[in-house]
Formats: sequence, structure tokens, C-alpha cells
Amino acid sequence: MAKQEVIRPLDESGLVAKEVYFKPEYVALEKQRLWSRVWQMACRVEEVPEVGDYLTYEIGDESIVIVRSAPDRLNAFFNVCRHRANRIAKGCGSASRLRCPFHGWQWDLDGRNTHVTQREDWGGLLDDDDLSLPRVKCETWGGWVWINMDPNAEPLETWLGDAAKILAPFQLDKMRFRWRKWMVINCNWKIGLEAFNEGYHVGVTHHQLAQFGGTPHFSSATFGRHSMFGSMTASGTLGANAAKTANIDTRQKMADFYNYLKVNLDSNLTDTVVQAANRLVAELPADAPADQVIQHLIVSSMRDDAARGLQWPMITPDQYQVAGIDWQIFPNMVLLPMATNCLGYRARPNGDDPNSCVFEVYQLERFPEGEEPKKVESVRNDDIYDVAFWGEILLQDFQQMEGTHRGVKSASYKQPRLNPQQEKPVANFHRTYHEFISKE
Repeated sequence: MAKQEVIRPLDESGLVAKEVYFKPEYVALEKQRLWSRVWQMACRVEEVPEVGDYLTYEIGDESIVIVRSAPDRLNAFFNVCRHRANRIAKGCGSASRLRCPFHGWQWDLDGRNTHVTQREDWGGLLDDDDLSLPRVKCETWGGWVWINMDPNAEPLETWLGDAAKILAPFQLDKMRFRWRKWMVINCNWKIGLEAFNEGYHVGVTHHQLAQFGGTPHFSSATFGRHSMFGSMTASGTLGANAAKTANIDTRQKMADFYNYLKVNLDSNLTDTVVQAANRLVAELPADAPADQVIQHLIVSSMRDDAARGLQWPMITPDQYQVAGIDWQIFPNMVLLPMATNCLGYRARPNGDDPNSCVFEVYQLERFPEGEEPKKVESVRNDDIYDVAFWGEILLQDFQQMEGTHRGVKSASYKQPRLNPQQEKPVANFHRTYHEFISKE
């Protein structure tokens, strides 16, 4: 990983005050200066696969409808009727036209008005061009549909910059949802995002992972508006370093780790990898070095997937190293990409309430052609103690998120004090956030 300049703690740079997490005036500033100007992930392309399929995306006071108007064309419009401002579309569905449920005005899938109820009443007062739905910039990358409400916004490719280039080998566009979950949680969306934007907390919050070896120390880097962190270990695989120094059975440790991860996160892996890990003890000698165990696990998993019609992308060790573990795509997206799966998070404001947010978690996965799930619903559960639903790892994060939000309001707390190495992505987020909300 290339050496990056250290971003100093924010109390030295003056970029953040604790009030950004809970004062209503920041909600208003975000609506005006952030959400209206940034590229943001709205949905997956797979959610609008057929002509006429549509989906609404809500952010702040705005609702955007994304609709497929042709096999190779997606449109995005402000989801507001040109008559009396009612929402035209709700949720998701399929239609040959967009129709306001209030007075029945209609638009085709390219946003042109095709019907005004009792139009003769207006005489010649209506202008067809003015009746078209206002467009929102819409592009795709990584299998996601991205929108930007600023008509002068830079192209998505420019916005993503090096992040898109570094993540390209993972072929995220070839993955599909395996599961989706969401909640309304009692913390600001920025606190929710930051909980997954650094590795500094891993050794303490997720202390149980220490039993599988590895190190809690992480290195981070910034790429313009975006940032990432990765493991400081040579292999980047939990269990490897501990096995080398403690003379333990790496085969069993790896199997135990993936079985734990399956039950308590059900991501950062696939069933193929879990099954291959459970064969390690039978397929390798007890004194097999850690590097051999890891290599055998990867080769076995690739072979098993190939047998069921799934080819892994060819990602070099150097590409894995540069890509790290965890990416924060500004403003509100976190990705943990792997060769055949990706764990993702998105945090959004919950209306005008700065003290809660909508938090989404999902698993993307590569499937053999023709075996992709057709539709995966997102399931809501707001219980931050429901281990059967969320698993131990996420609940540990959720409980810390709520605790952090309560604590940041304390009169005794002045502002964040960030580890300049491991919490660099959090500092980079606030630097970029400040640039947007301070610009009129």
C-alpha cells in the first residue's frame, strides 16, 4: 500500500464540531449543500431489470424515481407531479407510464407528459415542455444506479476517481443481492457511517475475534473524497500471524473462524468458502504452515465454485493489498469487497431527526449464470439486541453507535480526537463534509 500523508486530528484542523451530529441546523445545511450536490448510490441495477420497472429513492425532502425506459436506458426524475406536487410513484413496481394518483396526470418513461386530466379547462395556458418531469443525473457503476441532483455535477467516473479503478478487479457489477436488512437506529447518520469507516475499534469492540489470531492494527489511506483501510498483516487473513508465532493448528483456526463468521455475520464469505474451510483438517497435515493453509483454502474454493459454474475474477496479490478491506465512498456508502462477495452499508438521515438514521446492511454475491436470486426484499428490524437476526458482530457495532451518539451530546465532550493513522478515513470524511456544507 502506497504511503499516504497523515491527516491530523480534526481538533487541530478545525473542520468539525460535535454539533454536526445533533443540531437541527446541520440537517438543513445537508439538504441544501450536501445531498443536492453529491453523487449517491440509489439502488442496484438488478432492482430495475425490465422496461417499465421503477424504484423510488428518498433523501432529505427529495424523492427520486428511477425507471428503465429501454433495455439499455435508465432515467431518474424528481418524483413530484407538475400539477400539485404529489408523489407520482411510491416504493417500487412496474408500469408502462408514470401516473399521479391525485388527479391522474401521466408521463411516459422518458418523462414527457402524455395526459392532463380535462386539459381543455386550461385553454392554452399549459406548455408541454414545462410539463415534463425534471431530470436528475443518473449513471451506473459497480452494478449500482447513482443519482446527482446538481445539473452541473461532474461525471460519476470523475467523482469516484481512483476508488473505481482500484475496485474494478472485483467486478462488483457481476454480483447480486443475497440478503438485505435495514433499521432505524438512534444515532446520526454520520456516526452510523463512521462506525464502519475505521479498523481501530476492531480489537476492542469485536474482542472475540482475537481467538482466531491476527492483529487489531490497521493502515488507512485516502483517495480524494474517498478512503479505505486494510490489515497491516502481510496476508490480510485473520489467523495467519497468530498461527506462525503460537504454533497452533491453523487448519482448525481457519475452520473455526469461518464457521463463526457464517453464524454471526453471514458475510465476508460464501458457503463455498465455509465448506472448504471445514475440509482443511482432513486435507492438510497438522503442521501445515499458515500460508499453505490459506493458499489451499483459496484454491479449493475456486475449484469448487468452478465446478458449479462460477469463475472467480483474477485479482493479483498486489491488487488485493492496494484494495485493502474496507472502503468509504463519500458521502454515505461503505464497502468490504472480496472476490466473490461484498458486504455493504448505507446510512441516510431519518427525515429531519438528527438523532436517528436509516441504516442498511446487505450482502452481494457472485452466482452461477442463471442462478441469481430474482428479487431479494430488504427486511427491517430495529432491535439492537436481536442476535438471532443481526448476529453478534453487527450488534456490537450498533450498540456502540447508539452509545456514541448519546455521549457526543455531553457537556464534557468537546470534539472528536482521532488516531491519525487508523482513523484517517473518519478525518477525511469530515474534511470533505466540511467542504460541502461550508460552500453556499
